[in-house]
Amino acid sequence: MSGSEYLTPHSLKDLLAYLLRLGTFGFGGPIALASRMEKDLVERRRWLSREDYLEALAFSQLSPAPLAAQLAMYIGWVHARGIGAFLSAVAFIMPSFLMATGVAAAYVRFGELSWIQGLFYGIGAAVIGLIAQSAYRLSRKTIGKDLFLWVPFVVVAVTTVYTGSEIVWLFILCGFICLLWRSRAWFASYSILVYLPQWMVAGIQGPASSSVLVRLGLFFLQAGAFVFGSGLAIVPFLYGGAVNRFHWITEQQFVDAIAVAMITPGPVVITAAFIGYLVAGPSGGTIAAVAVFAPPF
Repeated sequence: MSGSEYLTPHSLKDLLAYLLRLGTFGFGGPIALASRMEKDLVERRRWLSREDYLEALAFSQLSPAPLAAQLAMYIGWVHARGIGAFLSAVAFIMPSFLMATGVAAAYVRFGELSWIQGLFYGIGAAVIGLIAQSAYRLSRKTIGKDLFLWVPFVVVAVTTVYTGSEIVWLFILCGFICLLWRSRAWFASYSILVYLPQWMVAGIQGPASSSVLVRLGLFFLQAGAFVFGSGLAIVPFLYGGAVNRFHWITEQQFVDAIAVAMITPGPVVITAAFIGYLVAGPSGGTIAAVAVFAPPF
């Protein structure tokens, strides 16, 4: 660990307790959670060196899937390698997973009540502002004044708006082009499912079939593996699949899912658990959450 001689001694148990508390009470989305970790772990408690934190942040930004969750996993890995990363992921994600599935269960049971609909309708308007602010802050941190990076940004933005969904292979192509551009000097130099009770797979439209569970898992696995740019970047990808492509949920239900993710603490990507629950009950929520967090882990 870089600069370990200046750090305050602490145990893995201390780190897990901190991440559990942050996952339970930490609001504001990925950028806010990442900043909170820097303030708490680097500046205040001195558990982590600034070099290790910046390395963890850079690695998390370069990798697909949720920024804050990956940052927690990486910090856990720095402290205790594989077991540290696993326990850190569980401690940070579990509180928001339980909250999201709990709200989803209430939504499925009481979603038709007018006061519930009014609550989510109002929350949805606030969420748009939060997403816009976070997207602006994220673009400043990741793109900044790099004119070359603005090219794929604009291309993908226009394509996403025009098609109403995200094209995974376009992301990979942009990444490959950037890799070639950044490495041009180097190149020049070297010329199965088991039976489950119905209530376990019952979503907002009734019990889901085995094929739906498989598609649900594969879709969120793809989301976790190929969507870059923090938890908020996954929103249009999920919309394109869950609403437009598979028609699992309605547009309003999708807005409600994002609203739940924004008003509950922890990573925004936990919206996967909410959507999965609406599609296929507790099993769907669990499958979606595990699938979306598995690739970054």
